Amino acid sequence: MLITDRSNTVDEAFFHPLLGLAAGSLHAWPCPEFPDQDYVYCGVQRVLESCESGRAFLQEHGHRWKNTPTQSNYFATLHSQRRVALLADVNRSVLGSANTILPDRLAEIPELAGYDCFAADGHWHKAAAHDARHEGTKMAVGHFYSLNLRTHTLRHLAAGQGLHEHDMSALKRIKPKGLRQGVPQGRRVLIVYDKAGIDFGYWKRCRQECAVYFLSRVKENMILEWEQSTGWDKTDPRNHGVFEDIRVRTRDGHALRMICYVDPISGKAFEFLSNEMDLPPGVLVELYRRRWNVEKVFDELKNKLGETKAWATSLTAKETQAQFLSLTHNLLLLYEQALEIHHGVENRSEDKRRHKRTEHCVATRAKVGKPISTLILQARFATQRSVKFIRWIRQSIRDQVAEATAVPRLKLLYANL
Repeated sequence: MLITDRSNTVDEAFFHPLLGLAAGSLHAWPCPEFPDQDYVYCGVQRVLESCESGRAFLQEHGHRWKNTPTQSNYFATLHSQRRVALLADVNRSVLGSANTILPDRLAEIPELAGYDCFAADGHWHKAAAHDARHEGTKMAVGHFYSLNLRTHTLRHLAAGQGLHEHDMSALKRIKPKGLRQGVPQGRRVLIVYDKAGIDFGYWKRCRQECAVYFLSRVKENMILEWEQSTGWDKTDPRNHGVFEDIRVRTRDGHALRMICYVDPISGKAFEFLSNEMDLPPGVLVELYRRRWNVEKVFDELKNKLGETKAWATSLTAKETQAQFLSLTHNLLLLYEQALEIHHGVENRSEDKRRHKRTEHCVATRAKVGKPISTLILQARFATQRSVKFIRWIRQSIRDQVAEATAVPRLKLLYANL
């Protein structure tokens, strides 16, 4: 799956990880009018092109392909259960490879060696043009995603059902085994979720059945009974800001861990809850801080890729769109890394800006004698693809530009903008 210099065009290099995956799916089926591989490529390109409708996409870009689908064929595939099952297979294959290739953003935390960590959340966007109204209003379309905090790959967990499905309802539909997300036995899974993901009975079930643990924030007016304070290494610079690590119990008897923390940068106090009892408190605090990365990915999908509304009305079509969004995000991650490895492309301007912000935080807190956690300093990778990169790849694929021509253009963009 590694991309090499033998790729002639940006188009070939970007789509290289998809070669043979559609044909290898158990749901593959011969369809000369609109082959499965063309269907997958077409869906990714629709995400990249940010068109306001499927008809606009076909009209503006359909002429670029050898086998341009008719409107009826194209819209039929959006509602095809076979095609979305095939797409899910392709996504799983890309995820499996990407998670072995992309850099590990948690590698510098040795206590996490036996954990896979995910930030999960719901994401909402506008209804499709022909979605039914409820009491005169079109309801937003919801999806639930999981971001791998090691590699930043994105996985679609479930499409929201009903008028506005609550997060816990979706998590229970996914079930504990689904929340493991294919992680092999012998490893723990830690799900970082906001307050909407709190259900202590379900947390216990996930821990007992599948070694899936949760980390969240304490809800307002939550009643917890103090049991004991625990010791933690106050000399560990990763624990800066932690002032309590205690064991508590809910009224229903669920044993939990509460970490009390004051952010050295903002001075704001936070209380975190988890049913994971072994990791250093500063590590759990940092994992929750990185939960915000999934929100940044949603921002990337919505504001940089322009995916602000549903493509079609059926639940299958909504699932199809979400799978394509995840796949496109993961392909962008892979190609960005390939450009760095094989062509030395680095967004140094953005790296410098990130480094400057961190230096400012360190200096500000040092003045008042409140150092920040060293884990914050270890976060070296960008959480979003830059809009410059997305515009560049969109144009390069559209014009079938050779990498030899396109890569110097990207380096110039990074150097000057």
